[in-house]
Amino acid sequence: MAYITPKTKISELIKENSKSVDAIASLAKPLEKLKNPILRKIMAPRVTIAEAAKMGGTTVAEFKRVLIPLGFTFGDENITLLESEVEAKPNWLLNAALDQIDNFDVRPIIDNGADPLKEILHRFKEVEPGKILCVINNFVPTPLIHLLKQEKAEATFVENVSEKEFRTYFLKKEKEAAVSTVTADEKLVMDTEESFKAVCEKFAAETTKKIDVRELEMPSPMQLILSELENLPDKNALYISHKRVPVYLLEELADKNYEVHIYNKAEGDVKMLIFKK
Repeated sequence: MAYITPKTKISELIKENSKSVDAIASLAKPLEKLKNPILRKIMAPRVTIAEAAKMGGTTVAEFKRVLIPLGFTFGDENITLLESEVEAKPNWLLNAALDQIDNFDVRPIIDNGADPLKEILHRFKEVEPGKILCVINNFVPTPLIHLLKQEKAEATFVENVSEKEFRTYFLKKEKEAAVSTVTADEKLVMDTEESFKAVCEKFAAETTKKIDVRELEMPSPMQLILSELENLPDKNALYISHKRVPVYLLEELADKNYEVHIYNKAEGDVKMLIFKK
């Protein structure tokens, strides 16, 4: 029997017993993403049981209920300890003065039908080293957490204020020696119609591969895009018609050498141009 704790990664559960995918997916609708192979590949190695419970709006105790019949062993003392750790603010947050925290409520942006990712990345870039960005949302932004960890977030903490308010705190690393790096904010460009047209015109028709993933069922859009990028020749571009800004795809590309341009043309019609830098 496999011994696990709330800090166990979801990928470890799946490796031990593949039936854990269906068991976890049955707990909450947001966790049904694990049934998609490409999303499972991205999420499972990064998310712990405790984090998945927060994502799904459920509890570690519920994970225990569905995993024990599959042969997993929980230590009750570990569950109690972790649940209390999740609720307790870390010292770096407890000791932070109010003027060290930049609160950014993205709910109005989402309510207006826009994607706040670009604004969040820019806002985090502007936060001084050693200070904190607090993103206020109505769900746990797990892809964003992992994306900013690839930037300069030294630590993160999610506070569940209410059913419709989650505060995710990102502590920015202290200044380090200058290195030549390109941040996600610089690699991701949210274009206007004019600027998107201008960047597209830099590539000739014969060096631009066009695909339309709007009618594909998940996880096919991401799977097709990643496949096309893998075979994309240097000095070529991939032009994509999508129905939404694909946050999981952006997370997957964050540490790779691609420049991503996005033009949110209309509801359900997002244009993207991706090419190697």
